[in-house]
Amino acid sequence: MKKIHGIIIPAVTPFDETDAVRLDWLGDNIARWNQTAVAGYMCLGSNGEFKAVDDSESLAIIRTFAEVKRDDKSLICGIGRESLAMTLRFMDRVVTEVSGIDYLSVLVPHYFAGRMTDEAVIGYYTAIADRAPLPVLLYCAPAFANGVKISAKALAELAGHPNIAGIKDTSKDMMAAYMDAAGNREDFQIIAGSVSNLGLCMQRGGEAGVVSAANYFPAECARIIRVLDSEGVEAAVAYCDEVKKLSAATGGRDSVAGVKAAMNLLGYEAGVPRKPVLPVSEEGLALYRTALSEAGMLD
Repeated sequence: MKKIHGIIIPAVTPFDETDAVRLDWLGDNIARWNQTAVAGYMCLGSNGEFKAVDDSESLAIIRTFAEVKRDDKSLICGIGRESLAMTLRFMDRVVTEVSGIDYLSVLVPHYFAGRMTDEAVIGYYTAIADRAPLPVLLYCAPAFANGVKISAKALAELAGHPNIAGIKDTSKDMMAAYMDAAGNREDFQIIAGSVSNLGLCMQRGGEAGVVSAANYFPAECARIIRVLDSEGVEAAVAYCDEVKKLSAATGGRDSVAGVKAAMNLLGYEAGVPRKPVLPVSEEGLALYRTALSEAGMLD
């Protein structure tokens, strides 16, 4: 399997004030991102508010990415559902109805958090990977998954599956354990899931990130891996820290509402979160504007 090298945008799904999905806005955002050095896109992840869209809307979103993205950009699609049966049914629809997808991302099930033992998690992902016609990426995001993590032990076993290509780690504390468990494999990739753990990922040999900040700072985030390639790990981590600091003062402040607010201020068409999530307040937007102006990103 070809490894991802670079920064992937975990793209937002734009909604307007009526809660409608705006595929036209999404297409405009993708066209603008296409002009940057990002490696590709992940749709229907946490920033894509995948829990807030139905299957028909999800398929329309995926088609938009497949149709608008530049050919040299990778496309990761989130397909995870709470049950194996639902995940398999949705996966079958996605791969049958849409072409141009490179990877399928699957968030760990988490509603019955106490029952997500290693045995259950391994069985779930193995069944998906056995059936999937595309490479599967595990997705660990405990902040969005009722605290459920994929254990390092489970990861080590799943990494041996020929159709499991890697893991996106959006946890605060699992990167080192994952690297110890499977970071030396040529057939498995550990990908940072946030700008916060991208530095450690690179220090341990990683070369890719799926980071929220790339929605509104695509060029800056893409440059992190270019610095890694040209100047080495130390310089890349230092530059990553600069991006992380600016992100923390803007889009990183308020989860998906913050990502969308920062995008809107910088000329993208992100719209608002889908209710019941509320947009960033006017007071919050004032803080964003100040930080972006001080960074020279706003007139």
